[in-house]
Amino acid sequence: MRRTTGPGATDDELPPAAYAAALASVPGVGPRGLRLLLDGTAAPVAWADLVDGRAHPGVARWASAAKGARTLDVAAVWSAHRDAGVAVTGLDDPGYPVPLAADTEAPAVLFSVGDLSAASHGPRVAIVGTRSATRYGLGVAAQLGAELAAAGITIVSGLALGIDGAAHEGALAAWRAAQGPGGGGAASGSVSGPAGLRAGRPVAVVAGSVASPYPRQHAGLWHRVAECGVVLSEAPLGSADLAWRFPQRNRIMAALADVVVVVECHLTGGSMHTVQAAARRGVPVGAVPGSIRSPASAGTNALLADGCFVVRDASDVMVAVSLATAATTAAPLGLPGVSAPEVASPAVPARQPPAGTGLVAWAAAAESSGNGEPAPAPAPGAAAPAAAAAPEPGHPGHGGPVSEVVLDALGWERCSMDQLLRRTGFSLDALAVTLEHLRARGAVQGAGGSWERAAPGSPNLSGP
Repeated sequence: MRRTTGPGATDDELPPAAYAAALASVPGVGPRGLRLLLDGTAAPVAWADLVDGRAHPGVARWASAAKGARTLDVAAVWSAHRDAGVAVTGLDDPGYPVPLAADTEAPAVLFSVGDLSAASHGPRVAIVGTRSATRYGLGVAAQLGAELAAAGITIVSGLALGIDGAAHEGALAAWRAAQGPGGGGAASGSVSGPAGLRAGRPVAVVAGSVASPYPRQHAGLWHRVAECGVVLSEAPLGSADLAWRFPQRNRIMAALADVVVVVECHLTGGSMHTVQAAARRGVPVGAVPGSIRSPASAGTNALLADGCFVVRDASDVMVAVSLATAATTAAPLGLPGVSAPEVASPAVPARQPPAGTGLVAWAAAAESSGNGEPAPAPAPGAAAPAAAAAPEPGHPGHGGPVSEVVLDALGWERCSMDQLLRRTGFSLDALAVTLEHLRARGAVQGAGGSWERAAPGSPNLSGP
């Protein structure tokens, strides 16, 4: 029987999302409580159970929540979210971000402004760091955000002051460049502009309400991210930016990311919460090295000492992304251009380079094995095996060794990663791994997405 709308009441004409928003708005429920209420229960039923005292009867917490629910008008809550342009998406709804849905701590309800589908497109890299960043850190974050986004990678961050904001400013610059003159508005997936550039869209995960920019200094950035990508949260309208919400927010960033990059951070703080959340999920973590005299780099340097991979430039991150996502792609590492089959491969936990192993060596080992896995290490005390004489695998569309195709595409003039992608037709992950293999051999040099062939006898200026 239909009941009239009002405090604590239900209305058959309201959608399930209205009750989900109301449940999230009940004081004292919180993210974990909301997951319990909606676990296997439709939102209208969960709302009725809570209001009538049937949800976990006898527990004082739920008795208090029931009193709070009886003071809420579901229709008014729903109207407020609609008027603010805030979308409400449940865990079982079709539009819920795919990478987040599989997480064991996935929010039961997401609130968003912009295009929520941006959070499902990959690959995705979370760039995080301290609010009190140095000029060095801000520059590196903006550069990484721009170069990774220009290569089609989605940049995930928290819209905080410092590193987060700089990373999103860089990503937005790449997005605008891909749009070309007069471009604007959101688009599905990565963007291809008139110049053939591709750009991943920004995804911001915030602690409080998506309709209340915080910090206020980032209000303009907040709206620009929502126009190009999405700003999302598990907090409904009216939620305060309380301290406990920030670590909760960080777990969502870690769950969305294929790779987490820490640019600058102290030994304690929010960035370390994100690192811990990533570690629990098997998400690879990289860190940008900094001065040993800078407190802002104390955390990143400690992460490197603990075995996180080194981030010198965007290509290091691209290699990490290719390794982290290799288990879900059809093409083995080092064989670019092989299309994925229609049937997805079985899910395999993401692999992370062993502590103390450089990404270049790891990528080279994975490439040399021919199946995407590094060759087994020799037993302690055993002689190293002789180098295999087998030729490098060829690319079916080019008829020659992979490295030769990339070298031919490079020529003898410096060119960008995007130019190489167009010239070779390779996938981003395979091209990044091949370039790193060539750089390790001293055949190419470059950094930050710009590459050139190394003249015979010239020093490799881009690293080991």
